[in-house]
Amino acid sequence: MKLNYILLLCVMLTALTGCSNESIENHPKQNVVVEENKERNEIVSATGKTLEDFIHALESEGPELMPVQEERNNWILNNIKPNKFTVGSPFENKDPSKLERVSIYVFKSENARITGLEDFKKQIEKYDMMIPRIYEARNVMVFYWAHADMDKPAKYEQQFQKAINQLEKSLT
Repeated sequence: MKLNYILLLCVMLTALTGCSNESIENHPKQNVVVEENKERNEIVSATGKTLEDFIHALESEGPELMPVQEERNNWILNNIKPNKFTVGSPFENKDPSKLERVSIYVFKSENARITGLEDFKKQIEKYDMMIPRIYEARNVMVFYWAHADMDKPAKYEQQFQKAINQLEKSLT
């Protein structure tokens, strides 16, 4: 009987350790990045906690973000991989394929984000595809892959806009 409990404990610890192993690459946590733009001779500063700031801002508006680990449809923009999530509640829809998706890019600077958006526009010229709703604040760019057509409001559109506005205000 004790052996069963010990085995169960070992299996649970192994599962918890495997589930909590997150890649640093997907959650960048640098202190402060300062980049000089040679063309305009300006200094751009951005905190490395903008991913956490955006997640907190969005979740304070209601929607819950759940991390997704998938390699397909990874748009690498200006050499940055996205942090991918589903948005919504796991209780509202049992089928994960029905949940809307979010890709969050955290760039080193605002100029790097602008270059990333230009990179995305060049890449999509090759494809006939659904275009995400794009939200931008300083060095953060969010792609909201809503199920609704672009001419119709998306389920969480207002919450995303409020979160971006909140993030923009907190960075000024």
